[in-house]
This record gives sequence, structure tokens and C-alpha cells, in this order.
Amino acid sequence: MTGHQNHIGLLFLKHFRIGLLSLFLLFVAGCSNQQEEQNFLARVGSEMLTQEEVNRLLENTSAFLDSSDAVSQIVEQWVTNELLYQEAVERGLRGDPQVQRLLSDNERSVMINALVNRMAETEIGAGPDDASIQTYYEQNREQLALREPFVRVFHLVFQNPDSASSIREILVQNPDLNENPESKALVEPYMVAGTDTDAYFPQSQLFSRIPGLSEAINDLSTDEVLPVFGHEGSFHVIKLVDRIPAGTVPGLDMISDKLRDRVAIQMRKQLFARQVQRLRTRALSRDELEIK
Repeated sequence: MTGHQNHIGLLFLKHFRIGLLSLFLLFVAGCSNQQEEQNFLARVGSEMLTQEEVNRLLENTSAFLDSSDAVSQIVEQWVTNELLYQEAVERGLRGDPQVQRLLSDNERSVMINALVNRMAETEIGAGPDDASIQTYYEQNREQLALREPFVRVFHLVFQNPDSASSIREILVQNPDLNENPESKALVEPYMVAGTDTDAYFPQSQLFSRIPGLSEAINDLSTDEVLPVFGHEGSFHVIKLVDRIPAGTVPGLDMISDKLRDRVAIQMRKQLFARQVQRLRTRALSRDELEIK
């Protein structure tokens, strides 16, 4: 074989190897894309609802809503909306003049909200400080009185009634689980998220999805454990940790987060009014505003 032929052979092998490498990389990328596409909880056409999107939406759900139930509701609502949206697109509604006007109005609303949020981030920053919360609390104590009883509970859910009875007995025998780490470790796996904290919730809303359970708590005393309560194949064990009667002015530590939200809204309203007045004044000075 001549040197020229050897050179051609080496070039062929080089390009052959590069081709194999390219095919391998494309195969790996294809597998990765397939894995990403398979990482969804629902799909309508080419649109997919991913676990990441569901997790983001779950952040706004009630702590006492069963997580599997919440996920199911989110998925069903997304599927319904996506089916209707795709049907609307298929029927050509995007080109309808009235729809276009609504889309235009919605775009203006989104831009306005974005501007207001940007102003708030710039001028309000992280939000109200502790001193502002304390001042609001002192000035509005009478209006902050609870309109209904608030309770703090331990809520445990079981699929087996015998397990529910066994764990209930542990709660009865150990009023303070922190004093018995072994018992606490047995109880915690069954505890609904949010019920092992110091959070208080309106009693009427706490178990609104389980008929009769909220009423059953009325007869409980502090640290008492409700008998096993069955509902739709699940078995609930409830321990009343504390109850605050209606008409009580709660301590600041109990409602500080809610008050922070209220004060933040108040600050945003004040900021909004100032900014609108500033823009109005500027437009008038430029002869850009005329109201007849």
C-alpha cells in the first residue's frame, strides 16, 4: 500500500471515529430529552405539566390538605384548562376581535402589575420591619380579636385501623412527645405536614373536608386525644394541643406573619397612590394629560 493510500486510510478511520462519537452524543442527548419528556404528571398534546411546576403550585396550598389530594386537584385543573385552551386555539378564537381586545387588556394589566411590583421592590424592599408590625398590632388590638376558636392539633392519618389505635395509645400515654424521643419517632411518620408546629388554625376550616371531625373536636380538652375517626378508607387520630376561644386577642407571635402581610399591603397601597399622583403631576406639567 502506498503512502498516499495509507494517508487516505487514516483520514477515513479518523472521520469514522468522529462519526461514531457524534452518533453516540446524539443518542445520549436523545435519551436525556426522552427522560425530560417523561418527567411529567400530565400531557395534553405537546404541552406537559412537570413535577417542578406542581411543586411550585403546592407551595400555596393549605398545610392540612392531603398532599396526594392536592396534587390530584392541580393535575385535574391543569388538564381541564389545557384541553379548553387548545380547543380554543384550534377553533381560531385567537383571531376573534373581541378575544384580541381582551388579550390586549390582559397585556396592559400584566405590564402595570410588573411596574407596581418593581416599584415596591425598589422602595419597600424586604417589606415591613418588626417595629412596623408592633405598631400596627398596638393600634388595632380590638379589631384583631378572634372571631372563632383557633386550635393547635396533632393530626395523624393511617390506612390501617390497628395502626391508628396503637399510635393513638402512644399519644395518650405521652402528653409531651419531646420528653420521649422513641415515641416521637414512632408518631412522626403519620403526622400531617404542619400539625407538628406551633401554628394555630381556625377550627371551622381545619377539617372542613371531613364531615363531623371539626364538631368532634369541640368536646376535646387540652392534650386529649380523639378516638380513631374513620373517613373514606382513612383513619384519623387527632390530639388537641391547645385551643384559643373566640373573642381572645391573640399574641403578636401568633399572628405576626398575617400582620406582616397586612402592613405590606398597606405600604403597597400608599406607594401606589404616591406614584400615581407623581405620574399625574408630571403628565400635567408636560401637557400630556387632559380630562374632559
